[in-house]
Amino acid sequence: MRRKDLELSIEETYEIIDANKYAVVSLVDAEGLPYGVALDYIHKGNSLYFHGAQEGRKIEAMKANPRACAVILGETIVVPEKFGRKYVSVVAEGPIELINDNEYKRQVMKWVVERNSPNYLEKGYAIIEKMLERVLVYKMDIVNISGKHGIR
Repeated sequence: MRRKDLELSIEETYEIIDANKYAVVSLVDAEGLPYGVALDYIHKGNSLYFHGAQEGRKIEAMKANPRACAVILGETIVVPEKFGRKYVSVVAEGPIELINDNEYKRQVMKWVVERNSPNYLEKGYAIIEKMLERVLVYKMDIVNISGKHGIR
């Protein structure tokens, strides 16, 4: 990170990951073209888990080049009188693994339901079973990570 004075501690960086739900995942497809996609995620251990379809440009890019960068942006507030912004952000980099094992997918999808729909667990678990064959899980191991803030 160029601006060390804006760097967050590793603890603060992981707090941002846990306080937010969406990341823009940047990939490079088989033709060498950049591709970014917004995805919701679950953070467990040293990994981010995403889920979605088993086909499409995103999957083809992950297969062609499993390296990824996820950007998570927390609350951002423009401070006009200081000509700047209050914000926090995280950049996480690492390889992405495509997971199509039903038990593994079931566990990750349960984490999604438990985080996003805690008052509807039974219904959520039933939906998981209905869609399990159609969903794919993408696991990104965090190899490099940094957090940054703007005006404090």
